[in-house]
Amino acid sequence: MERIEGSGASQLVQLIRAIGYNSDVSIELATVTNAPPELRIKVDHMNVELEKDDLIVAQSLTKHKRTVNLKSSGGVKLSASSPPLPAPPTGLKVGVTMVQMPPGPHDHALSFTSLELKDADQTVEEAELEFTDELKKDDRVLVAGIQQGQTYIILDRAVMY
Repeated sequence: MERIEGSGASQLVQLIRAIGYNSDVSIELATVTNAPPELRIKVDHMNVELEKDDLIVAQSLTKHKRTVNLKSSGGVKLSASSPPLPAPPTGLKVGVTMVQMPPGPHDHALSFTSLELKDADQTVEEAELEFTDELKKDDRVLVAGIQQGQTYIILDRAVMY
């Protein structure tokens, strides 16, 4: 095999072509020229832009939601503020402020000043995560051409260091 020239991404494309050659699929680099929903890309060796009707996009590059289960054992640690809050040695204490509602037929007195979770295991079932990092103009992407170049699959972002 001869020496491969070019940038890291170009070398990767050349290596995939040389080792895993498949005449039905071509791996190319492209640039996003218009962000979704009217997605368009320009493949490096082509003179025309491909429009959304010519493209299939990997879900990880789109805005989407996923359902997950989250578990934490051995207490709770908060680190949402800057600087991070130190974790209390006995668990989590939460202060609550009660608001007086207008008088009505179901007046009940409820009063407490804190809630404490000591070394508690936490489970969140069927939490919904929303991924919002979709393709943007000028993103570099790896694409696979299929069906004799009639359709392109955007596989992932191409990152060069």
